[in-house]
Amino acid sequence: MSIGKTTVWVNGQIIGKNENGYLPFEFDITDALTPGEPALIVVRAYDAQDHGEQLAGKQIGWYERTSGIWQSVYLEPRNETHIAQCHITPDIDNASATFAVKVGGNHREDAEVGNRPNHIQKPLLLRWNCDGLTGSVEVSGDHDTQWTINIPPEQLRLWDVDTPNLYDVTLELLAETNTVIDRIFTYFGMRKVSIAKAPGGDYQYIYLNNRPIYLLGALNQSFNPEGVYTFLTDEAIRRDIERAKEFGFNFLRLHIKVDEPRLYYWADKLGLLFMCDIPNFGDYTEKAKARSEQTLRGNIARDYNHPSIISWCNFNETWGLGGREYKEMHERQEWVREMYHLAKSLDTTRLIEDNSPCLYDHVETDINSWHFYINDYERAKEHIANVVEETYPGSAFNYAGGNVQSDAPLINSEYGGISAGAGDKDVSWCFKYLTNELRLHPKICGYIYTELQDIEWEHNGFMNYDRSIKAFGYDYLDINTLDFIAIDYPPGTTVRPGEKIKADIYTSHFSHKTITGATLHWQLDTMSATGDITRGCVSGSVDIPFPQYQVENVHQLELTMPDVHPAVGTLHVWVTDGTGSVVARNFINFEHVEGDCIPETNPAVEPSDSGLVGGASEYDSGDSRISINYAPGDVSKSSWDEPARDEHLFSAEGSGYVEYEIALPEGLGTTNPTEMELIFEASSSNGGARQTEPEKHPSDVTISVNGVEIETIRIPDCPADARGVLSYIHGQPGNYGYLYRVKVDPPLVFEREADTLTVRYEVKADAAAKGGFALYGARMGRYPTGPHLLIHQN
Repeated sequence: MSIGKTTVWVNGQIIGKNENGYLPFEFDITDALTPGEPALIVVRAYDAQDHGEQLAGKQIGWYERTSGIWQSVYLEPRNETHIAQCHITPDIDNASATFAVKVGGNHREDAEVGNRPNHIQKPLLLRWNCDGLTGSVEVSGDHDTQWTINIPPEQLRLWDVDTPNLYDVTLELLAETNTVIDRIFTYFGMRKVSIAKAPGGDYQYIYLNNRPIYLLGALNQSFNPEGVYTFLTDEAIRRDIERAKEFGFNFLRLHIKVDEPRLYYWADKLGLLFMCDIPNFGDYTEKAKARSEQTLRGNIARDYNHPSIISWCNFNETWGLGGREYKEMHERQEWVREMYHLAKSLDTTRLIEDNSPCLYDHVETDINSWHFYINDYERAKEHIANVVEETYPGSAFNYAGGNVQSDAPLINSEYGGISAGAGDKDVSWCFKYLTNELRLHPKICGYIYTELQDIEWEHNGFMNYDRSIKAFGYDYLDINTLDFIAIDYPPGTTVRPGEKIKADIYTSHFSHKTITGATLHWQLDTMSATGDITRGCVSGSVDIPFPQYQVENVHQLELTMPDVHPAVGTLHVWVTDGTGSVVARNFINFEHVEGDCIPETNPAVEPSDSGLVGGASEYDSGDSRISINYAPGDVSKSSWDEPARDEHLFSAEGSGYVEYEIALPEGLGTTNPTEMELIFEASSSNGGARQTEPEKHPSDVTISVNGVEIETIRIPDCPADARGVLSYIHGQPGNYGYLYRVKVDPPLVFEREADTLTVRYEVKADAAAKGGFALYGARMGRYPTGPHLLIHQN
């Protein structure tokens, strides 16, 4: 298979040409060969730079183009009369499977092919073996030969994602002398895809094997850094499927690419579902339309037997169809409808989607899907609720050209908080709260998160482009799971002591196991400024229903916030069954502060004229310790040119220094400090919020006090994930740091008559690791503490 226009020569003779880069093609080279002589085979793959009429998917204006031969090439001996195609259609309701076989080659008794007489005489027989079930059937002329096998009850094994049972098939073509002239090996799965009413609901769900299935999906664009479109090894293909399952996904949308057949093979073997997109063209022309139809037909023909494929999607986001103007282009809408019906006629076993829309422009479809990219909790909540409210038979919402909704099941087919051009940012926080919002609504029976892995400049995957795994700061299997507990409350908020909160709790139970004796538990844990965890500040439990294949509001949780501050709180919510096993869990976060100190915003702070932090002394009982706080944004001097800076954060890349001149409390010079500590949360800095990953970004930071170097610390990284709670609550990406305590010997730095003390953080130009520096305030990062100097006195 090759992209663009392909020409094949053998010994200087043109054997054939092909213009489709996504479908397999073959040429018979027999007549160009000389017995006993070597042959020279030449393949030219010409990829025109104008992709307007060529199906190219995300190669158009998005990612690296692929040219040349991008899938496996085979040279094989084969009889002129041979098995050309075998489609197997399972019927689990009747425990049977229907075979439809095409025999290729001209097998008339008097036929000649070129200068080669056809010596294969009628009648021809097809002999089959399906996991020990055997039989034969006579080939029926030039038409498909069809027969149905019945599978005994003791041998009936259904295929699904948990038990991907496959039936191995050997198919032989025999001449009248019972000579085997062709033999193929294939397989199929006994599985059924259908649509039916949701249990207890008046809306439709997607069913697999006559049971509702909640689609936990991810977009899979199937690029890789080594081969772009081409996988270099079979193991790499397998690992993508394995990783998707490890992340909790049971479903992938293969995005506008007809992929290597081994990808579907491993999905069949390991148990993963696919929606398969047809690649798009750029310009709407008759040639482009013809190529699209050819690819639709060929894709279905080639991949018909894969049980992992449950849906075909003909178009994506109206690309090539006219964009926003498509809604007024009725002729194009009718052609899209024709392609929907064509796909239905070619494959009655799968669901067909006309167009996966971002512009609300379905025409006729088996799946009512929509896309959104929103990185704001309140906006996302309102958006999802509106989509659900507008979804009902007869609604014009999400449809174009006067068409209206049927009762097609509702899924989200692309969502995320970090869209394609948003940069390299953490996705853990938005994945959790967006998925939680989707799971609150019974009408929604699945989602497709964007995406499985990063691609080139698009960074929103569970994995990086090189397939290294990102850290989320929580177990993503708690969120990306069939049995889920949803919390109808913001993912992170600021609370005061004594404040009361109310949150509705929903169960979403879509595994096939029956759960009885369900109990809802909750527990509020808090983390102090020193990083110490206090568990069970508030806790409780209540028995709840946990209905299967339904979403249900089961309890309203009411809590009074404890008198704990400053702190970061985590409200854990989980469900156990009658045996005490945990079947679902979730959490939300709080920032616990004192009284009315909650600011509406975090305005940028300009340094005062003196550069001092005033009035920032706190005394503990006995006046034996003094804590002097300073704000990261209140800088007295810095060599960095353009640091990121506000009241609660200072961040700069590379080498440089930042100084803070700290005002000492009056009278401190008459005391005799015995010990001093600098306590702060810090990280390195990469200038963004790249999600925590295996590759680290260290920085060597030297701390000085009053010009005396105290210590050089190796800060390992600049992490960003859901643990950066305070950053997210205050509208920043989830950057956070590590909590450090640096001891300072008072005689080295303390001047008894001094009014101020100068602290410097420096990444030296000759440091081994020049990864920049970020300093977090009490309301930014992970820990509820700002940088401060702790002085112990006699």
